[in-house]
Amino acid sequence: MKTLLKLTLSLAVLGLLSAPVFAGNIALTGHDDDFHYNFGPNKVDAGSQLAAMVKFAENGSSLPVLTFDAGSELTDALTGLGISFTNVNPDSAGAVTASLFNASTYSAFVVASDGSCGGCDNDATGEVAIAAQSTAIDNFLNAGGGIVGLAGADSTGFYDFVPQTATSVGGAPSTGYSQTSVGATYGINAVNGDETHNLFQNPGTDGESSFYQVAEVNSFGNSSIPGPNAAATLICVNCTTTGGVITGGGGSTPEPASLVLLGTGLLALGILAKRKALPVR
Repeated sequence: MKTLLKLTLSLAVLGLLSAPVFAGNIALTGHDDDFHYNFGPNKVDAGSQLAAMVKFAENGSSLPVLTFDAGSELTDALTGLGISFTNVNPDSAGAVTASLFNASTYSAFVVASDGSCGGCDNDATGEVAIAAQSTAIDNFLNAGGGIVGLAGADSTGFYDFVPQTATSVGGAPSTGYSQTSVGATYGINAVNGDETHNLFQNPGTDGESSFYQVAEVNSFGNSSIPGPNAAATLICVNCTTTGGVITGGGGSTPEPASLVLLGTGLLALGILAKRKALPVR
């Protein structure tokens, strides 16, 4: 009995230590896919990339996505792509609240491109309101909710809503984009032909989290981020965050069966302990 008790305890502790943590996926791109899905010229690739990033952020969930769009470009695009959503206008006073970021209600949230793209919907008012919910966003990500951020363009604070803000630089070519092996793994395609609005610093440099991976590169770059491998689209797989800093990524998605196994082990441990405590008759 004593040996069995020790074995059960060891298995329970091992299960506790190895049990995966719930975490969410992040996808960020300098392409204003919301605008170009509606106005071209490369609607097909823009729509494909947008749909792929949303699917990546949903991470298998069937829940709708939450969108922040002060106009209708993102919501029109998602409607056209057959993606279920609930939209909140971030420019409306008091509309962006912590309660919105609920992983039991939404699989992910998507932020429309900044107006400095030359026709996109969002502006500094709404972007500040979203970023102000940093604690709720951290909790949402850690609970398995996903994040998609479209073009920040010339807005230096656009990506402030992302845990550990991604470092971007406005200005990017319209061509020279290619999918990396990471992009191929997650089905996130490159987009060429549309005017593109910002690139990202490489993961692990200039304050960019090293847990990001590059899904799409540009061969030309811009004045601050040179080619031939300038990051155009970033992803973070199964990210966790603590205090506004990304502290993990690339791990496996938690499986309910693992948690059930752990619970079963602890229950068995309790039963054995109780039996040991009973007097012998």
